Formats: sequence, C-alpha cells, structure tokens
Amino acid sequence: MSFVSGSDFGELHFDGVWTGLCDVVIFGCHYEVPLVVQTFDGDSISQTQRLAFREFDSNKIAISLLIEKAVFNYYLGRVEECRGCFDAEEVDIKAPRVHAVDDMRGLVSLKCIKVMSAFNARAREIGFIFDATFDPQLGLGVLVTNGSVEAVDTQDILLG
Repeated sequence: MSFVSGSDFGELHFDGVWTGLCDVVIFGCHYEVPLVVQTFDGDSISQTQRLAFREFDSNKIAISLLIEKAVFNYYLGRVEECRGCFDAEEVDIKAPRVHAVDDMRGLVSLKCIKVMSAFNARAREIGFIFDATFDPQLGLGVLVTNGSVEAVDTQDILLG
C-alpha cells in the first residue's frame, strides 16, 4: 500500500485506488466520507483532478447548496414513481412528499465523494454518491462538472 500526502487531497492511500477522507456538510448534516480519486492502469493523479478538488474544496458551501437543490428537484420529478414502490406502511417514511430542500434530510445520506478520471482536460468532475431511502437498490449520484451540477441520477452514473 502506498501513501501520499499533499496540500490538495491531504493524505491518500493507494491499494488499487487512491482513497482518503473528506469533510462536507450537506442537507444540514456533517459527513466525513471516503474520498476516491479515480485513476486507471496505474496512472498518476492528473492536474485536472487536482484542480477539480481544489475548486470543490474552496467552494464547498456553494457546491453543496447546488447539489441539495439538484437532488430536491430530481426527487420532485420522481416522487410519485418512487412512492409506487413501497407499501402503505412505509411509503410516507421512505418516499414522502416534500416541499422544501430541507425535507430531503434523512432521505439521502452521503456515502462517498469521487474525483473522476479526467478524460477531457477542461472537465473538472467530482461525483457525489448517496444512499437514498426512496431508491435503496440504486441510490443516487450527482455529477458536478466545473463547479456546476451536470447530472443527477442513480449511482450508476458515477460507478466504473
């Protein structure tokens, strides 16, 4: 296992994948979650990945607010579909009707932050992987590109 420590990511460990820890507050909850820096075939961490994380780290509050709003809007668009997946005893707990971003607290839980491999040097991408009560099998993934939310969908958009 290799270790690296630096000003960008703090301490990272390599055991097939670069991992560390990241602190973030989202939906009013403080999380210390795994930070994964995606590389392939033994490639080193790219300058684009370093820039992506610096951008996130220096704008955590603003980016977290963008993620919260995007998750809320995504859920609003799927709430009735999600509600159809639960029986009467659990539907209002696992897929309640919500009216504000703060109502999402407890429905999603941040599990991991992933600095995506840079296929395009101008695309600084970070993924946020959530467990979701309304989709316990596939969870939720949010892709932030260049400081803006690009996609919200199941975790599949970030895995691989």
